[in-house]
Amino acid sequence: MHLRDMGIAPLIDLPVGRNLRDHLQVRIRWSRLRPGPFRSLMRADRIALAMAQAWLFRTGAATTLPNGLKAFLKSRPELEAPDLEFLFNAAPLDARIWFPGVTPPYEDAYGIHPILLHPRSQGHVTLRSADPLALVRVQNNFLAEPEDLATFRQGFRLAQDIAHQPPMDAFRGSPLAPGPEVKTDAQIDDWIRNTVITVNHPLGTCPMGRGSDAVLDPDLKVRGIEALRVVDAAALPDMPSAHINAIVMMLAERASDLIRDRPPLAPANV
Repeated sequence: MHLRDMGIAPLIDLPVGRNLRDHLQVRIRWSRLRPGPFRSLMRADRIALAMAQAWLFRTGAATTLPNGLKAFLKSRPELEAPDLEFLFNAAPLDARIWFPGVTPPYEDAYGIHPILLHPRSQGHVTLRSADPLALVRVQNNFLAEPEDLATFRQGFRLAQDIAHQPPMDAFRGSPLAPGPEVKTDAQIDDWIRNTVITVNHPLGTCPMGRGSDAVLDPDLKVRGIEALRVVDAAALPDMPSAHINAIVMMLAERASDLIRDRPPLAPANV
C-alpha cells in the first residue's frame, strides 16, 4: 500500500488518488486574411470605453470573450454521447492592447480547439513523502490509451474539414499551428502528442459510488470515517460531456443541504 511505503499507518484502505481524469485540448490556428472586429476593439481608447461600459452598465463588447461559439460532436455516429467539443476562438492567443504610434497591433488569427471529452487514460495522485507540507506527485498519463489519440486525430480532421468549407475562404489565411506539412496520421499524432494541454478539469480521485472503487458514499461522506466529506471535483466518478464548473457548483449546493439536513427540493411541475 502506498501510505505504508511512505511510513504512514492507514486507518482505512480506500483507493484515494486513483482514477485521475482531465479534459484535453489541442489548438489549431490560422492567420486571418483581414483583421477582425476584436482586434479593432483592442485599440487602447476603444477597449477602455468598452470596459467602462461593461463595469457601469453590464452591456457591450467587453462583457464577453471572443470564444462564445462551441460545438459538441460525435467522432462516430453510433456513440451515445458526444466525445469531442470544439471551441471556436475568433482572436489569437496573444491578443493585446495596442495604439497607433505607440504599440503596433498584433497579427490577427483565429482557431478551432478540439477537446477530448471522455479520455480513457487514467492518472493518479500520490505522496512524495510523509511530510504534510510536501507537494503531491501528479501523474496524468495523458494519451496513454491508444483510443484517446485516435479520437483526437478524428477531431483534428473534423476541425480541418470545417475550417476549409467555402464560407471560411474569406477569412482563412495561412495555417499557423500546425503547419501545412502535417498531413499523415503519424504526423498528426506526433503534433498532438507535442502540443496537447489540459483544459484544467481534473477530477475523479475520490469518486463517490457504492462499489469497491468508491471513496465516498452517495452523501459525499468518506466511507468508514465519521464527519468527513469531500466536496469538489474529486468526487465525480467519471468525466462529464461538458465543462465541470456548473457541476461542481451543483455538488456544493447539494452538500450544503446534506450537511444542514435540509430535505430535497420538491419536483417541479412541468
